[in-house]
Amino acid sequence: MSDKNLDVTTGDITELSGKIQNFSTELSSRITSLNGVVDRIQAGWQGAASQQYDQVQTQVNRRLANLQQSLENLQNMVKMSADGFDEEERKRMSTFAGMENAKGNTSAILEV
Repeated sequence: MSDKNLDVTTGDITELSGKIQNFSTELSSRITSLNGVVDRIQAGWQGAASQQYDQVQTQVNRRLANLQQSLENLQNMVKMSADGFDEEERKRMSTFAGMENAKGNTSAILEV
């Protein structure tokens, strides 16, 4: 299932990293907004229902925090892969540049 014609640029990887960051930021904003709405509604609750809801909301918030941490880790890994991609490209260009004959600017490949 691999695509031998896969064409990925540093820009593509950087764009993906930005999209992950934007999604994480949007998720955080929505969580904060939702918690604010629920807190206002819950203010009128009393007794066991309120306590039960607090337990569930604590679990949900913990899971959402884990999701946000995972998104941050993914974003960092994608960014590092872009940095590594750039470094690999520099190495390849250096290798190709080394094949040039400095005196006559002719290609060592053509001389073979």
